[in-house]
Amino acid sequence: MAKVLFINPGSAGHVNPTVAVCKTLVEKGEEVVYYATDKFTDRLQDIGVEIRTFNSDDMMAHFSTYGRDNLFNVMNGLLNTTDLFLPKILKEIEDEHYDYMIYDSMFGCGYMLAQKLGIPAISSITTFAHTKDSFEQFTNQLNVNLSDEAKDEADKAFTTLKTRLEQTYDISIPSRFEVMNNPGDLNISYVMRNFQINSDTFDSNRYFFAGPSVIMPQPSDFMAEIDQSKPIIYISLGTVFNENIPFFNKCFKALADVDATVVVSIGETNRIEDFDEVPSNFIIKSFVPQTELLQYTSLFLTHAGMNSANEAIMMGVPMLAFPQNADQPVVAQQIEDLNIGQQLNSETFTVEQLKQTVLTMLNHLEEYQNNIDMIKDPSHSEQYGYELATNKILEFRDAHCIMQK
Repeated sequence: MAKVLFINPGSAGHVNPTVAVCKTLVEKGEEVVYYATDKFTDRLQDIGVEIRTFNSDDMMAHFSTYGRDNLFNVMNGLLNTTDLFLPKILKEIEDEHYDYMIYDSMFGCGYMLAQKLGIPAISSITTFAHTKDSFEQFTNQLNVNLSDEAKDEADKAFTTLKTRLEQTYDISIPSRFEVMNNPGDLNISYVMRNFQINSDTFDSNRYFFAGPSVIMPQPSDFMAEIDQSKPIIYISLGTVFNENIPFFNKCFKALADVDATVVVSIGETNRIEDFDEVPSNFIIKSFVPQTELLQYTSLFLTHAGMNSANEAIMMGVPMLAFPQNADQPVVAQQIEDLNIGQQLNSETFTVEQLKQTVLTMLNHLEEYQNNIDMIKDPSHSEQYGYELATNKILEFRDAHCIMQK
């Protein structure tokens, strides 16, 4: 048995894929101490890990210091969280022994913490992985419209932060790549290799594409109220960007007379009374058991979050993507490029455009489903992503760790 330090103060999309992995690690005898924000205490409660928390408001305050209007400022915000994470973790674990650590590739400053602890480190990647070259292309693409003045300001802030943190904590921060990607000795991605952009550019000795880390749900009574005699269309904008009432209202108008059952997840903060009149073929829910519903879904209208895309691919469901923010435009483009779905601009699409796109896609479901089948790795027919990830972690442990008796 080894003792594992797991650092993951990210959002739901970063935490959720790790739940099944940690549960399986514990079942196989590992002792896991998991650092997350206090928002995820309940999510981690019953998987056997020791939970330690950061205050989520403090984390967001540090993260948002430079604004989030461009990717450079987002990276400065990530770097700025070092002062919140490093001192707290180092103080709390100073008398504890860990055999190896796992950290989120984006949140938690894992690359820097690994330097201080000097133990084998694994990076947990919940979106597309990057090489240094692809990351440079990615940042240039997203910042193509950034003014020289804004870029200079972000550069100065980064240099100031980098210099201060390196001196304060005696660490090395080579570039922005390490800040946003936190590479480890081993890097485990929860994206299928055939969905990963330019997957052939990654060193197979250091990067492992485990695929979706999803535990198949136990049947509930949710499907009992869903009319399954017609195609099921599922609409969700995820947990972060779902406060978009105009989007849902346009869906009502576009799909009101489509011969399908339309299930909509509006999230916990939207109120049904704030929407237009709901058509009779729609079912509106604050919460939907997504992986259960996707098993019966013909078409998924999604924000193209990576977790949702992974789950749809796993269940063989074509997607119509409406990217909102973050990595979603890149995910949506990959969905379209691989012809496992299409995308529409979430701000400019028209009611008629949505209706015709949905009708056309419903008539070509088999083509999309065949393309999804081509993406799936044969290993996933025998083991789920979290099982493949766990096996790789334990293989890494055996090769790199000298465990205390």
